[in-house]
Amino acid sequence: MRTLPDSLAKTARAVLLGTSLTLAGGTVFAGAQPVAAASTADAQAVYNQFRKYVSNPASQAQARKYLMNHISKAGSWYGTVMILQLENVQKAGLERFSEKLYSDSVQKALWDAQINNDMTYTEILKRVKAPAVRKLMEEIWDKGYKLETSEGMYYPVMHYEGFKAFKPYVSKDIAAYIDIMATESNKPSTFDAGIVITWDELIGRAANMSDFVQDYPKSNRTAAIRNELSYTVPLVLLGSDNTPAYDYDTNALDPELRQAYDHAQTTEGTGDNKVLNILVKLVTLLNTSGNQKTPAVEAYLDQVVKQYTEL
Repeated sequence: MRTLPDSLAKTARAVLLGTSLTLAGGTVFAGAQPVAAASTADAQAVYNQFRKYVSNPASQAQARKYLMNHISKAGSWYGTVMILQLENVQKAGLERFSEKLYSDSVQKALWDAQINNDMTYTEILKRVKAPAVRKLMEEIWDKGYKLETSEGMYYPVMHYEGFKAFKPYVSKDIAAYIDIMATESNKPSTFDAGIVITWDELIGRAANMSDFVQDYPKSNRTAAIRNELSYTVPLVLLGSDNTPAYDYDTNALDPELRQAYDHAQTTEGTGDNKVLNILVKLVTLLNTSGNQKTPAVEAYLDQVVKQYTEL
């Protein structure tokens, strides 16, 4: 089987893609983006002001706006630290902020306005008429969240696309982390227990996450990407409740998934990517089983899934 060099394989995978204030374990960053050097005094001043905002939940939106205007003066070290802290604060405040949306009056106003996941922030504001609910929509955006709906319920989620503006001012690993998280945030892989992206896209996402873990083992966000893998790899191997990899009655592999397995190996090359090499062994077993989930295939799937889910 032809394989590409690791660097080209990772590029192909990139194309295929189309929690407290203190930082979690791992180094703060690995490498730096090419940004203009900031003076020590300016960088410290920006960081000190940001800390005043971000330490107060009431000024979360102000902290984000401040970074938008001043992160270029901070240098990549402080820039990385501040972005990680901003993400931590947004994630920590998400559940608390969600409670504001769960009242019957807010849910009804959004339902009556026929808000859906494909609408932009501007479109949502045009449709929502109640002043109090409009103000809540503005607050969602200002705090770095976005509105989503599923099974008749509206709720805020992290808006990682909004972090892309900060990529030139953070380390390479955190820039890569932002891309991975934004891909899922912009186009979630599942909806209502079904996989709603192509199998090729799903495998590409898992492969990119695997590259991240290998390339940045000491990154401050490696643990977060491992957590994403614990969800994504089982989808690649088993599917979901409403999009099973194997037919519930016949145990036959979905033909489109088999094509995606083959495509991932012949087009991208596996290199040293752990996820893609898992698929190499799985395809060998499937060739022997006639694409059926035999006891041997099931045992291998169970073994691999446990590696990712029993962290």
